[in-house]
Amino acid sequence: MNGPVLSGWIDYDRPHLSALSPSQRIDYFERRVRLVAINPLGRILNTEITPSPDSSALLIFGVSLCCAVEAAGKFVSGGRGANGERFLAFLHKYMAAEYQTSTVGGVTFGEALWVHFRNGLAHGFAVCHGGFERNRGQPYFETNIVAGHESLSLNPSAFFDDFDQGLARYVSELRAAQPTGGLFVDFNSVFDVVFVQGR
Repeated sequence: MNGPVLSGWIDYDRPHLSALSPSQRIDYFERRVRLVAINPLGRILNTEITPSPDSSALLIFGVSLCCAVEAAGKFVSGGRGANGERFLAFLHKYMAAEYQTSTVGGVTFGEALWVHFRNGLAHGFAVCHGGFERNRGQPYFETNIVAGHESLSLNPSAFFDDFDQGLARYVSELRAAQPTGGLFVDFNSVFDVVFVQGR
């Protein structure tokens, strides 16, 4: 990244962030997301997911990855809409098509991910209907009937890879976008609010 030497930690970098060029802002955003979400979640996935008798990092991994989807959606949507709309904005545009096209229990996979996974974990320490199942290389999605309710289970490795690849597509589109185009304008408005102003 050309320009000032930045650490990726916003409080230390904030005095320099408003002066970054469009391409430097994209570089900073990508570096930041990798620093605080993708790299640590990948490490958790590779070392901490296997349940032990007294603990498991699987649900912490899941809620963190759901929050990363939601945060990325805020940049995609320009901060417009409710949290669930922002979550679905990134999910539908940059992640697996099944989130829009497949259904479970009368809702799309994307809606199930928001309600049963993200909200269930954030508000009650549990995936309401479904969970994280299977190992790397096995299918991404599976539906089952559990206690009379059709439930979605996700392969955590596939979910992680999907987000990582989706973020890479988003960043690639940002790099190709005109600074006056809607995609970059939406990104830039949220960059200013979150990173520059700290709101």
